[in-house]
Amino acid sequence: MVANIWVAAADNDTKTVLTHLDSNNFTPNSKDPNGYTAIHAAASYGHIDLLKLLIERGGDINIQDQEGDTPLHHVEDLETAKVIVEKLGGDFKIRNDEGQTAADFIEEEDEFPELAQYLRSLLHDKPTASVNDSLPEAGQIDGHNIRYTMEEEGEPMDEERRKKLEAIVNSENPEEALRELVTSAVRDGLASFSSGERQDEERDTKRNREN
Repeated sequence: MVANIWVAAADNDTKTVLTHLDSNNFTPNSKDPNGYTAIHAAASYGHIDLLKLLIERGGDINIQDQEGDTPLHHVEDLETAKVIVEKLGGDFKIRNDEGQTAADFIEEEDEFPELAQYLRSLLHDKPTASVNDSLPEAGQIDGHNIRYTMEEEGEPMDEERRKKLEAIVNSENPEEALRELVTSAVRDGLASFSSGERQDEERDTKRNREN
């Protein structure tokens, strides 16, 4: 009796896996009743060549099972994890139904500390984007036409602003947080500018009346 595609993948039986794929009855993303795929099986057992083959045949490296686990959640060795993340585009930030990333899940199991440490280090890597990369696009913001100009560095950043920027840089989505901060600052500046304009107009009106 021929093993099903999920058992074949767990056994690293590439020939049987290919037989199933070539039959057009299964794809690399075909799920068993628990949402488990051949990709999950290959990742779990560290069958790297088979894993690459499944992705080449249209497999989704970030596919989730019934509990929201990706193949990365089920990895048990460091080499396979690095291939998934660094070669196949695995997303280490995806959370399962329990709200756990692969790092959280593996850390909780407490069986593969080196693997957990690697995945945890990915979550704490600093972003490569600069503040300028996170600026909102020049153009219309709240009905005002915005453009950016280069100026010499102003006064040193105060402690409160420095702490706020550090918190943003260390957050899970620093680029978006920086963009929101800058957009907010632009809006505050526009509000202050509009208020100043109104005050100037009121002073001019008062002078005209006095004259």
